[in-house]
Parts: sequence; C-alpha cells; structure tokens
Amino acid sequence: MVNLKYGSLSRGALLALVGSFSVAPALAQVSGPSGAITQNSSGVGSHIVNLQDVEMSVLIDDVSTITGYTFIVHPSVRGQVTVSSQVPLSTEEVFQVFLSTLRVHGFTAVPGANGVFKIVPEQSATAEAALASNAVTGDQVETAVFRVRSVDAMEVARLVKPVTNAQGQVLASSQSNSVIIVDYATNIARVRQIIDRLDQDRSSIVTIKLSNMSAAEMATTVNALNAGQSNAFQYDVGAVALDTGNTLVLRGAQEDVDRVAQIVERLDRENELSQESLAVRQLQFAQASDIAPILQSMGGRMVRSMSVGGADVQEPAIEVHEPTNSIILNAEPQVLRQLNKIIDDLDVRRAQVLVEAIVVELSDTATRELGLQFIVGGGEDDTVPFVSTNFSRSTPNILSLAGALMVDGDSDGGSALRDLAINSLLSTNGALLGFGGQNSDGTVFGAIVNAVDQDTDSSILSTPSVLALDNETASFLSGQEIPVTTGETLGTNNSNPFRTVERQDVGVQLDITPQISQGDTIRLNIRQEVSSVDETIVYSSASFDFITNKRELETTILADDGDIIVLGGLIQEEESVSVSKVPLLGDIPILGRAFRYDNVNATRRNLMVFLRPTIVRDSSQMRDATQRKSNFMIEAQRNATPDGFSSLEELLRELEEGVR
Repeated sequence: MVNLKYGSLSRGALLALVGSFSVAPALAQVSGPSGAITQNSSGVGSHIVNLQDVEMSVLIDDVSTITGYTFIVHPSVRGQVTVSSQVPLSTEEVFQVFLSTLRVHGFTAVPGANGVFKIVPEQSATAEAALASNAVTGDQVETAVFRVRSVDAMEVARLVKPVTNAQGQVLASSQSNSVIIVDYATNIARVRQIIDRLDQDRSSIVTIKLSNMSAAEMATTVNALNAGQSNAFQYDVGAVALDTGNTLVLRGAQEDVDRVAQIVERLDRENELSQESLAVRQLQFAQASDIAPILQSMGGRMVRSMSVGGADVQEPAIEVHEPTNSIILNAEPQVLRQLNKIIDDLDVRRAQVLVEAIVVELSDTATRELGLQFIVGGGEDDTVPFVSTNFSRSTPNILSLAGALMVDGDSDGGSALRDLAINSLLSTNGALLGFGGQNSDGTVFGAIVNAVDQDTDSSILSTPSVLALDNETASFLSGQEIPVTTGETLGTNNSNPFRTVERQDVGVQLDITPQISQGDTIRLNIRQEVSSVDETIVYSSASFDFITNKRELETTILADDGDIIVLGGLIQEEESVSVSKVPLLGDIPILGRAFRYDNVNATRRNLMVFLRPTIVRDSSQMRDATQRKSNFMIEAQRNATPDGFSSLEELLRELEEGVR
C-alpha cells in the first residue's frame, strides 16, 4: 500500500487529489493531520474513510466529489466530525456513512430534483421530506402514510410516537383513519412493522336473541362492564342493541365475548323467573295525559298481533295520575317492555323556539286648505238681497257668526247661536283673516279667509316576542278591548230599546307554531296583527262607531336558527284633492278664488315586518336569552331615570339571592 500524505495542502489542492482517485489505478490515500479518505487499487469506487476532527464543510466537499451529488448547505450546518473505517466501502456506502454522520450531528440531507440534496437541520427536514416507499432505508428523512383498518388511528399514533425520532412528526386523521409519519427511513421501516402487527382484527362478533329482557337495557348493562368505564371489570366488549327481534350484538376479544355472552344469557334467563307486569312511570318532560292514548293504542295492536297464534293475551290497562304526572301500566311482560320503550323515546326534553318580531311603520300625512267665505244681507228696508258663500268643510262657519251678531244674545235663540259661533271658532285650524260688521241701515257684511298647512309624521316600532315549545302554538297580545256594537233594536215609540255589544282586541298580536327540522331549520306558522283605533268616529242616527286600523299577516315560512328575515311589507301613498266652489263664479281666473274652497290631503305609509327565530335547546341557552332580554330592560330603565337606578335589576338580584 502506497500512502500519499499531505501536511499543509490547501483545500482546493486536497479536492483535486481526491477527485483524481476515481481514475488512478494504484492505491492512493489522502492523509494529514485530520485523517484520510483512501481509494483501493483493487477497483474504482472502493474507499476507506478515516477522518478525525474534520470540519463538516470539508466532509461535504469530499463526499460531493466522490458521489457526484450536488449539495446545498444550510448556513447553520457547522461542526467537526470524526469517521473511522478500515473496511473498503463502495460509493453508495460512503454516501450512507455520510448521511449517518449528518444524523449524528443533528442534520440531514433532503433529496431534490436532478440529484441535488439540501443539507438542513432535522427540524427543517420534516416539512420537506419526500414520500417514502417500502424499499427505502437509511438515514434520510421520509414521509409515510399508513391506512389502518382494524384499530383506531389516534390510538396507533399514540403508540408509535415513542419509537420515532424526537424531531419526527406523527399525525393521525380520524376521518380517514390514517397515520402520517415524517421520520428517518430506518425508523419508518420499524414503524411499518409495528403498525402491521397492531392493525389486525382479532375480535369476535356474537349475536344473542333475548327473550325476557330489553336489548337496549341489556346493551347498557354490558357497556357498563367495559374496562374503559369501570375498573371493577376487565371486559373489553362492546354491545349494540337491535330493536328488531330484540337482539344484542357483542364484539370484542374472543375470550371476553364468551364470558360476557354467558352473563347475558344468565341475566335473560333469571329475568324470566321474575317477570313484572305492573309498572309506574313518572314522566319528566311529557304530559302523561298526552302519552296515555298512544300507549293504549299501541298496546292494543301488540295484543292483537300476539293473539294471532292462539295465545290468550290480556289487553293492557293504562291509567294516568295527573298530580304526579305518572302513567300506571298493567300488561303482559313482553308488552310492558315495549310500552316502557315507547315512554323512554317520547319522554324527552323538547327544544323551544324564541320568536322575536319587529314591526316598523313610518307614515306622513300632509293637509293643505285655503278658502274664502263672505256674507252680505239684511237692511232695514230690505233693499239689499242676501248673498253668502259657505262650505261644509270650512271652519269657522260664517253663517253662525253672522247669526250670533244679528240676534239678540239674551234670548234663547241668541244664546244658542252664540254658543254655536264660539264652538265654530274653537275648532278652527291654521290662520284666520277677516272683517265684518253691521252698518246703520242694518246691513250685515263680513268675509273670512282660512289657510291651513298641516304635516303629521309618525314612527311606530313594535317588538313582540314569544317563547314556544316545538310543535306547540303560542300567542302574544298587548293592547286593549274596545266595545263594538253588533246590533240594536228599538221598540214601538222607542219602548224597550236594547243594544248588543261585543269586545274586540286591539293592539299587537302574535300567534306562532314552530316546528324544528333537521339542520336547525325552523318551519313557522305565523299570524301577526297590529291594530289601533282611528281618530275618526262614524256617527249614526242613534250612536257612534269606532274605526279601527288593522295590519294582519298570516303565512308559513322556513327560517334558519338566528337569522333575521322579512315577512312582508306595505308601501302606500295616497293623495286626495277636494274642491268646493260656486258654479261658474268659482272658475273665473283669479277672482274665482273668492268663490272656492280647496283641500289637499297626502298620506304616505311604509310598513315592514321582520322576524328572528332562535332555537333554545337547553338551560344554558335559556339563561343566555333571558340575560340578553333582562340586560336590555335594565339599560332602558337606567336611561329613563335621572339617577340611573333600575328596579328590575334590584328585583332580579333579590330573586337570585333567594334561590342561593
């Protein structure tokens, strides 16, 4: 063996020497203070690695020269390495030694395209590892996906995590029941063997038909024996009840299934000796009076079905005890078990729906009036004829004023005319301009100009809300009852008169029937009404009647939990023009204004109804809804009082302290 030693060769000269080994036929050795990589003369590609405290960068350069691979080195790859081998290694074996050396120092080579490797710390390699194959081994970081079939992926991930590298990643997907592992190829090969042994279904399945006990009750008992639920027993067996045929399915280890099957058969057999035919069921959520007819009907059908084979089966006796909301059952044991199961399925907590309605109404009414009234008449010699203009809608009435002026106020007729004139003046709106009087010959004259411009805006917001059980109707009413005449009769000469009156609700009404569907979709039968008494009163010969304003909406809708939807609306605009005039004279331009009375009414109304249903399934959601409403009212009370005091808040605090 010929050794070529170096003492103070530069790094470039060293690489040139190492690169020349691939073509030199004789044995060559590169050595120095830090060691040597020797090429055997027996064949190209056989090398002996002997390095001591060599810089990591020097090792990377040497291996790149020998293997022909291109390495991209992370800036943090630093340190000194020591490798000693007296056995000739092939080029691939030199590369594997190189990978093992990187792994010892916390680095790894991640393969890329076209023979390029990235040398990075282990922590960075897990995010860039390529997908592994069954044939891959060595100290490269790889990614492997394991699909398990007989065991839980989460449990497999928990078991294999301790045998993986500290920097490796173990992830489990419950949806696909798969395990994803990022680790060195040597570890992945070992993990694959472990998973292959774990992923084996050694369980046994047994079906047992029960004769005396309910399959659901027996399944509950067996599952309570599971080691995961009770430390008193060590049976790893799962049980599922099949209502059809009253059958119990057991699955687990063969030995445990056999032992549990013996327990099930013994319990079912012992129950035959003590069959009960009488039971008292106290209901928690449902009404006993509502459940009893269903049990009576279903029990009768069961008896008729059992009697087909000639068996003598008695009809079940079912009674209701309303004070304790209980049902008393007396039936054959088999029928009694089925009736108890029906009660268990029906006596459940039902969801509720909080329905909040918002009714918004905006209206604007504008009135404009302009008219002229005048009067000329009378005189001592009756030489002046009577002339006057008067319109029924105008106030004050000029005829009433003239009559009060001409008649003696002390007489009965004068007093009545004076009162009539005063009332006419009091009912006046707008501005009055006029003059009048009586001259020396008794002629009465006068004129009045009446001008009115009236605008009324209103904004009405109603927010009724009601809480209703699923499939139950709930109603809300806030308003008044007003008397409405439905009939009246007058006898001869007005003897024995009578009138029939009916009370009618006026206000805000809300009637709902919710039905909760799958996916928290709510079907709502809704009737929403907003009514009020109009200011206008209709007078008849003997009485007067109210006029009511009414907005009613009745519909069936589908809504999602918590969404605000619009139920309906009305946008209405009305305008009426009324002109009262003297024929011909009122049509004269400009001058005709003295013989005409104009009245214009314009009304605009916007009405919208919104709704928000919220499902309330448990006490926690009920408390949240109550807290939200109470906080709103407490804040409203604080804003309405000068000192910010809320009596509702004090009352609720006292109630909570009383409960505690």
